[in-house]
Amino acid sequence: MRLAGVCLGTADLAAARRAYELLLGVAPAARSDGTLRFTLGRGSVDLGPDPTFRALRFVAENPASPTTVRGVPIVTGAEGDESPPVDTEVAIDHVVVHTTDPDGAIAWWRDRVGLRLALDREFPARHLRLLFFRSGGITLEYASPLPAPGDRTGGDRLHGISYRVTDLPARRERLLAAGVDVSELRPGMRAGTTVATVRSGTAGVPTLLLQVDE
Repeated sequence: MRLAGVCLGTADLAAARRAYELLLGVAPAARSDGTLRFTLGRGSVDLGPDPTFRALRFVAENPASPTTVRGVPIVTGAEGDESPPVDTEVAIDHVVVHTTDPDGAIAWWRDRVGLRLALDREFPARHLRLLFFRSGGITLEYASPLPAPGDRTGGDRLHGISYRVTDLPARRERLLAAGVDVSELRPGMRAGTTVATVRSGTAGVPTLLLQVDE
């Protein structure tokens, strides 16, 4: 079982298609279930017509029915049905999930599913504890408040996506010229990276563009 991407819902599929074609620079493939799939250099983004739906998408040799894990919908497809990566300069770097119970996330994803826990670190200055699970070349990042809240029953929520790109300054200028709201460039949390936040044209999904600097 490996993380293959995300499924995102929108109230206006045609508008979201145009916005994501601009954002990602690739055309989607129409699927039999009415969704659109943007296959990237690593990972994929599925757009569907349900505006409330945000899910993690996995692939496995023996796929299971859609389910919900700790509040986050999970969709699992067959490994053999997966499209190969495309030759593009955009890839999913990490997917962010907000949680109030990081230890519960470890118990599920590492201890039960078998994903590798690459980082478990507290950042007191930012009032955050971050967990990085690695799967399929993608980081599944769980972020929780620090100190931990007393009530940990709120469940988890798929929050946002970070895309790794090349030539971030030029990409930002192209998006700005097309009317997309993009922040100024700034140093990323990860040493040796530059990032920009995309604040429109993402179907309401918090979105970060990340460049690994030479």
